[in-house]
Amino acid sequence: MSAISESTQLLEEQLRNSEDTVAKVDLLNRLSYELRHTDTSLSLQRSNEAIVLADEAAYEKGLAEAYLNQGFAEMVLANYSAALQIISKASGIFDELHDKQGQGRALYNLGTIFRSIGDYNQALESFQQSLLLRQSVGDKEGEARCLMQLGYISIQFGNYNEAAAYYSRSLGISKQLNDQAGVGAVLGGLAIIEQKQQQYEQAEVHFLESLAIRKEIGEVHGWLVSMNYLGDLYTGMNRLREAEALFSEALAQAKQHSNPFPANYCRLCTSMAKVYMVTERFEEAIAYLKQALSTAIGANLKYQIHDVYFALSEVYKRTGNFEQALIYYEQFHLNKEEVINLSASAKLKNLELSSQIEAEKKAAEIHRLRHIELKKTYDQLQNTQQQLIQAEKMASLGELTAGVAHEIQNPLNFVNNFSEVSLELIEELQEERQKESGNAGVEAEIITVLQQNLTKIRHHGKRADSIVKDMLEHSRASGGEKQPVELNALADEYLRLSYHGFRAKDKSFAAKLTTHFDEHLGKVNVVPQGMGRVLLNLYNNAFYATQKKLRQTENGYLPELLVRTAHKNGQVEITVRDNGAGIPKEVQDKIYQPFFTTKPTGQGTGLGLSISYDIITKGHGGEIHVASEEGEFTEFTLLLPLV
Repeated sequence: MSAISESTQLLEEQLRNSEDTVAKVDLLNRLSYELRHTDTSLSLQRSNEAIVLADEAAYEKGLAEAYLNQGFAEMVLANYSAALQIISKASGIFDELHDKQGQGRALYNLGTIFRSIGDYNQALESFQQSLLLRQSVGDKEGEARCLMQLGYISIQFGNYNEAAAYYSRSLGISKQLNDQAGVGAVLGGLAIIEQKQQQYEQAEVHFLESLAIRKEIGEVHGWLVSMNYLGDLYTGMNRLREAEALFSEALAQAKQHSNPFPANYCRLCTSMAKVYMVTERFEEAIAYLKQALSTAIGANLKYQIHDVYFALSEVYKRTGNFEQALIYYEQFHLNKEEVINLSASAKLKNLELSSQIEAEKKAAEIHRLRHIELKKTYDQLQNTQQQLIQAEKMASLGELTAGVAHEIQNPLNFVNNFSEVSLELIEELQEERQKESGNAGVEAEIITVLQQNLTKIRHHGKRADSIVKDMLEHSRASGGEKQPVELNALADEYLRLSYHGFRAKDKSFAAKLTTHFDEHLGKVNVVPQGMGRVLLNLYNNAFYATQKKLRQTENGYLPELLVRTAHKNGQVEITVRDNGAGIPKEVQDKIYQPFFTTKPTGQGTGLGLSISYDIITKGHGGEIHVASEEGEFTEFTLLLPLV
C-alpha cells in the first residue's frame, strides 16, 4: 500500500527538474492535493509556494487551484474561518475565468467546510449548487462525489432512505467510470446507513468490500477510515477480539509511513482505547488515549483533541482517580469551547461574505435603475438595500447565537457529571466512617477532592449563567425607552460598581480613578439600562487591561482609569481611557465582532463590545470610536446626539 507515497516522490522529482513557472505551479498544486491527508502542514507549504509563483506569473487558474488546496489544508487543521475566506477567493477567480468546473469544485470544498463545522443546511446548499455545475459540464467524477456528500448530509438529517438513494446514484456513476476509489468510499457510506438501521450483517459485508477495494488500489487513508468504522461496528456488536485485531492491524499500517496519517491514527488510538475500557483494561486504554492526545496536539487536530480529553476523563473516573478525571474534563470543556468559537467565527465570516456579495448585486441593480428612475426611487432603493442587508445579517446572527447558546450544555454537563461524582464520594466517605478502623488519610483525600469538585462546579455554574445572560442580551432586540438621566451620576455609579466588583475578585488590585465631569451637562435622554451596560463593559475591560499590564510590569506602574464627559459640537461625548496593555493594531477593526475576544479561552464570551456597539449605534443613534497603542493606553469615545 505505497502508491500514494510513490506518486508524491515522482511529483517532487518532476518539480526539481522543472524550469517553467507555470509547470511548477501545476506540480506544486498536484503535490499539495496529494499531501492533503498524509502531511497537511507540507500540503499547506506547497500551496503557499504555488500561490507566490502563480501570482508572479499572473497565472490565474493556477492561483485559484492553489487557493483551493490552501483552503482545504486550513480546514483539515480546523482553521475554518481562514479556510472559508481562502476558498471564497478561489471561487471568485474561477467565476471571473468563467470556469464552471473550477467553480463547482470550489463550491464542493465550501460544502465540506460547512459540513465540518456542523452547518448542514449551508453544506446542503453548496453541494447541490456544485452538483448542478458539474452536471452542466459533464464532470461525472465530480457529480459522483457531490452525490456521495449529499448522502452523508442526508444521514445527518436522519433521512436514511434518501441517503441510500444518493449513494446508489453515486455508486452507479463510479462503476461506469471504473473509479475504484469512489466505489470504496460509497460502499463505506452505505455500510454506515445499514449500521444505523441495525442491519449489522449487511453493514459488515459492505465495510469488508470497501476495505478490499481500498487495499487493492493502495488508498491508505480510505482504508484506515474503513478499518476504523468496521472496528467500531464490531465493538458495538461486542465482538471485541475482532475489533482489537482490526485496530492493531490498522495502527501498524499507519506507523509504517514517514508521515503516519495523524487524523486517522488519532481516531484509531481512541477507538482501541474504547475496546479496552469495555474489557476494563484501563491502563492500556489510558496508554492509547495518551498516544491519541499527543498525535492530535502535534498535528493541531483541534476537532479531535476535545474528544480525547473527554475519553481520558471517563477512563480515570472508571478507575476511581477523580482528581485526574476532573483535570481532563476541564481540558475537554476548554478545547470544546475553542472549537465552538472557531465554528462560530467561520459562520460569521460566511455571513459577512454573503452580505457583501448580496450588497454588490443590489448596488449593480441600483446603478442600472439610476438612469431610468427618478431620484426619489433611487433613494428609496438605497434605503431598502441597507435594511435588507441588516435584516439578513441579524437573522443569520440570531440563528448562530441560538446555536452557540445550545452549547451551554457543556458547562452544565460538567456540573452534572461532577455533582454525580461528589455524591459517590460522599457515599464512600460514609462507608469509611462506618468502619471500625477508619482511615483518616483516605477521608482527608476524599474531602479534598470534594472541595475541588465543588469549586469547579461553582466556577462553571457561574460561567454558564454569565454566557446565557450575555447571549440573551445580545439576541434581544434593543429595548427600553429613553428618559432624561443625570449622565454624570450614571457614569460615576457604574465606575464604582465595576471597580469594587473587580477588587472583590482580586483584593490586591488597586487603581487610580480620575473623573472630569462636565458640570453643565445636566440630564441627557438615554436608555438607562443600556447605557449602564455599555459603561460597565468599558470599565471592566479597562480594569482587565490594567491588571494584565500590572502583572507584566516591574514596580512603579500604577493602573489608572480616566472618565470624562463633555458637550461638543451639539453632542454629548463620554471618554473612557486606561493606561493598560492596549489593543494590538491588527485586531482593532475586529473588536466589535460578535464572539471575538483577546482574552484567554473561558474568560470572555466576546460579546461585551458587540453589545455595546449595538446599544450606542442602533439604540441611541450615536457613535463609538477607539484609539489604542499596544502597551500604552486604550481610549473609547462615545458620541450621543442631544436630540
